[in-house]
Amino acid sequence: MLDKKERMVMQFLSEVCQNKRSYLISAEQIAQYVSKKFLLSIAEIDDILISLNKDGYLDFVISDSKHGYYYVITLKNKGITYKKDQKKKKKELIILLLRTLGITILSFVLGILLKMIFNG
Repeated sequence: MLDKKERMVMQFLSEVCQNKRSYLISAEQIAQYVSKKFLLSIAEIDDILISLNKDGYLDFVISDSKHGYYYVITLKNKGITYKKDQKKKKKELIILLLRTLGITILSFVLGILLKMIFNG
């Protein structure tokens, strides 16, 4: 199970790396996307990418050059299907909530009918 920071990073990487199997991205690009909700240092980004690597979402190589700190990200199958899996989970949750609501309403109506039959 991914935490909030890992989900945000994974969502960004799945959007950016959508058409390519491998992608070169800077730590600043990741930090800029995540900065809407969190402030991340390069060390935190490294930790998040290591965690995503261990969970089977991606492989990465770190490159420190004259122009800055870069990652070469290669999405694994689990990383490629990340967005689709998130949509599927959301759809399943909505179906579960609607089913629960339907059962609750049915139980309420049935309770009223039984009360009318046996009290009336």
